[in-house]
Amino acid sequence: MDPQLHPASRHTPPQSTSINPDRSSRAFIDPHLEQQHHQQLQRNHPGSSYPSASTYPQQYLQPPPPLDSDNHLTATVGRFTEEWDAIKRGSSIIDGPATTPNPPADMQRSNSIHSYSVGDDQQLALARGNTLKKKASMRRTGSLRRSSSRRSNRAGSVRSLAIRSSSDPDHVSSAFYCPVPTSGTPTDVLAGRFQTWRKALKDLIAYFREVQSHYEHRSKSLVKLANVANNISTPHSFLQTAGLDDALQFLRNYNTAAIQEANKARDIEEDVILALTGLRSDLQQKIKEIKHLSGDFKNSIDREMDSTRKAVKTLTDTLEKNEVDSASTTGKQDPYLLRLAVDRQVERQVDEENYLHQAYLNLEGSGRELESIVVGEIQKAYNAYAGILKREADNAYNVIGELRDGPIAMPKDQEWIHFMTHDDQIVDPTIPMRSPEQIHYPGQDHVAAQEIRAGLLERKSKYLKSYTAGWYVLSTTHLHEFKSADKAQAPVMSLYLPEQKLGSHSNDEGSSNKFILKGRQTGTMHRGHTWVFRAESHDTMMAWYEDIKALTEKTPEERSQFVRTHSRSMSQSSRRSASSDGMVDDDDDEPFSASQMDVAPEPRPEPVSRRPEPV
Repeated sequence: MDPQLHPASRHTPPQSTSINPDRSSRAFIDPHLEQQHHQQLQRNHPGSSYPSASTYPQQYLQPPPPLDSDNHLTATVGRFTEEWDAIKRGSSIIDGPATTPNPPADMQRSNSIHSYSVGDDQQLALARGNTLKKKASMRRTGSLRRSSSRRSNRAGSVRSLAIRSSSDPDHVSSAFYCPVPTSGTPTDVLAGRFQTWRKALKDLIAYFREVQSHYEHRSKSLVKLANVANNISTPHSFLQTAGLDDALQFLRNYNTAAIQEANKARDIEEDVILALTGLRSDLQQKIKEIKHLSGDFKNSIDREMDSTRKAVKTLTDTLEKNEVDSASTTGKQDPYLLRLAVDRQVERQVDEENYLHQAYLNLEGSGRELESIVVGEIQKAYNAYAGILKREADNAYNVIGELRDGPIAMPKDQEWIHFMTHDDQIVDPTIPMRSPEQIHYPGQDHVAAQEIRAGLLERKSKYLKSYTAGWYVLSTTHLHEFKSADKAQAPVMSLYLPEQKLGSHSNDEGSSNKFILKGRQTGTMHRGHTWVFRAESHDTMMAWYEDIKALTEKTPEERSQFVRTHSRSMSQSSRRSASSDGMVDDDDDEPFSASQMDVAPEPRPEPVSRRPEPV
């Protein structure tokens, strides 16, 4: 079917638009099929004149426009080809009749942003030229030559020419049946169909205008949002990377991409609106052209069918008479001649019927093509909007993934750890507290500062003749007495060993474990004073005695060597040594009664923690 317009019926759209002349929507008529149809008509009606395939305009016979690799018409790429070329027209446009050997190429509008303009009548024309013109064989003045196409299935039988009811199951072959409506206004129905499409397009245009307005406001809002995000500065003490500041950077990138997409969506929607508006305007013109085709559906089928009915009635009446008396049907009443008259009448009726039928087919084909273009344009609009929504969703999903994999999954103390480890005024919590045993200082390991022995001893009182327990520490030069083992306070007494002389000690069989230390007469303190010390056991007493003896009687070199080998020793093994300067009286001494509890360190009050106050 060819949707070309006659020059007289072409419309002139606004001059501000442009089209691509290569985007033609002409249908293609197969010359081979048309030639076969012409030859069939000539064989059936030798005396009639039928136009041959060569008499049709060349645009009816030319092949379809060139197709691209996807079996689509070659198109001019518009500025939003990304959106509108996504739909393959072959899948979205209803194909032509299946009986057409070479169906026309898929129809689609131009990808330009404009609507149809000058020359659109070559794309979507619905004109009277689409229908076949009445031929001379349709008139009663046609040829009366013999036709071989209307032979009876039961020749000579009157019943074979009986008028069949329209309810007959085989009514399709009845002479009194017409497969197409003979009354009504199909052009009004088709015009109403496309008027409905115009209403749908109007609603879509209103919707896409709101979409465009939405993206205009969205673009402005995103610009404000981006300005706020760009003005947020990260404090120098915060992590510049791999911290919470990454979230702001991700959002800045998201806002930038969203602004670009909003501006692009606004432009695309503007093009969509222009295309739909142009299509709606073109449909108004096509509706007028469809209504102008109403004359093609005026017919005389009912009149021809009445004539056929009368001719058949005459034939059947004559045949009934012939069966009674063959002499009564002579001359013009010959049943053979009457049957020829019925055949010619049936041919005229069928020609009129086929003319009307072809007009319906032409109208249906043109409407199919036009609606396929309307549907294709709407699909393009929806596809453009779907592309916009997809990019928005992709942009949103990308920033969601970045936020969840980065700042949201970040340990909550990551910023704090960075702050603690990079500020000199704050103590790193990973640094362990120190103990006194870990402290080192100059002179700590010097020989003169070493402890030779420490332990519990009892010292005899000068006046009361009783023993008092104390914690004694022997250094390289002194014997110090402390009240308790923690040595937190100053010593109660300190005896300078070079000014002391070691006296006697108890033997192994004695009841008391004592040794004596006397002050030299040449000393500055405690001159001539005698101290009696008592230990818990004889071995302990001898250990103290031997160590004091080594520190008071050996040469400096021997004393230094002794200190190096005996420093920090808390329990040196005792050796027996001979008593010096007399014997110790053990008979009147009370037993050793001191214990570790007597010199136990006093409990120190726990330090009360308090909040530091600013200086």
